[in-house]
Amino acid sequence: MSYSDPRPYAYSYYHDFGAATEALVLRGPSGKKGSIKEIEVEAIETFTNTTTEGFVRLGSGAAGYEYVNMGLGTLADGAQSRLTDVAADLVLDALPADTTVHLTLVAPTGGTPAGKAHVHVMIEWC
Repeated sequence: MSYSDPRPYAYSYYHDFGAATEALVLRGPSGKKGSIKEIEVEAIETFTNTTTEGFVRLGSGAAGYEYVNMGLGTLADGAQSRLTDVAADLVLDALPADTTVHLTLVAPTGGTPAGKAHVHVMIEWC
């Protein structure tokens, strides 16, 4: 496998953002660097944004977001949000080889937190 022959991976999750924050760990194939191609969030319940909005974050640790810091605002039921919609959400698309990457699905705060969604993360490893 080389840069001219990348391997796309899709990681898909269902998450109830209103219930709690969840941290997950992603790891690419041994020796391969990653490139973040897209993150898509499909809401199945409207998100609240009373004090702070919910986020999808990718970083080197559970609290990190040096790769992606994607705010979800008041994403409506049935609506989609894509990483490529807002250039500032992608902080750095290059993922180092042989390193765990932490996907953190951050709950909104304030009032009665709500928001359920399917989250899809697309990374090419080469």
